[in-house]
Amino acid sequence: MADRNDRPAESARIALPRSPASVGTARRFIEARTAAWSFPEPIGSQLVLIGSELVTNAVLHARTELTLILELRDGRVRISVEDRSNAPPTLRHYRTDALTGRGLGVVAALSDSWGISTAADGKVVWAEVAASGNAARTTDRRPPEELRRVAAAPAGDGEGLRTVRFLAVPVAGYLALQAHNDALFRELELISIALESGGVGRVAPDLAELVEQLYSRFRGQRDRHRDVVAAAQARGAPTVDLETRVPPSAAGAALGYLELLERADELCRAGVLLTPEPPAEVKELRRWFVEQMVAQL
Repeated sequence: MADRNDRPAESARIALPRSPASVGTARRFIEARTAAWSFPEPIGSQLVLIGSELVTNAVLHARTELTLILELRDGRVRISVEDRSNAPPTLRHYRTDALTGRGLGVVAALSDSWGISTAADGKVVWAEVAASGNAARTTDRRPPEELRRVAAAPAGDGEGLRTVRFLAVPVAGYLALQAHNDALFRELELISIALESGGVGRVAPDLAELVEQLYSRFRGQRDRHRDVVAAAQARGAPTVDLETRVPPSAAGAALGYLELLERADELCRAGVLLTPEPPAEVKELRRWFVEQMVAQL
């Protein structure tokens, strides 16, 4: 086989609509191109996973039409997704055995380098790997500066807020809870996009109602503890103390949130949702958080 460094530059692109179906279309497109360009394994599988995450993130967060691009040049392949949103994506912290919802964490783990570039009417999120699959990954793997600024943004304060403290929270348990919630909301968001696109007939009524009540009501809430827990994990701490400032009305909202999550558990258990049902320890920790908030408020 000829050295890929000697091959002429090649590129391929595909325009994709804002639809959950675009993820499957992207996977098939990448598989076809990697086969045509004779990429060895595991590079082909890596590109499929990277591309799937980039497209999924664009469908979920950019909510615009997008373009998937593959470029082969100088022995390296770049895979990128261009959308029409200026909002930066978010890099989240997960345990290495998280089942899903890792998004840019997967991209960072599988690529030699990745980043975000501005486009004329939006942005491009890209990743690069060696076409041979043999390059040593010595590139600085920290997130781009845009993501560090987003993660460091302080939460807003306000009048009438009370401090609620959660002491000795198990780090491993919190990460498992976090991963489950992200996977669940990711799936609910994809379903909401299908509903917006007129796919109501393909969604069970109880699931459509859950999307309306759980996803629509709570999608804007930000997990303010992510970076604190990630830092505790990095230093090997088994537990971490957390606190938040919320209005007294948050107690009622937390109870409603818990009730909806437990309804989601039933749909996970019945196989209506693809997200696995959380283990008992995750359910117990979730309820403990709510009980602590209600008691302290």
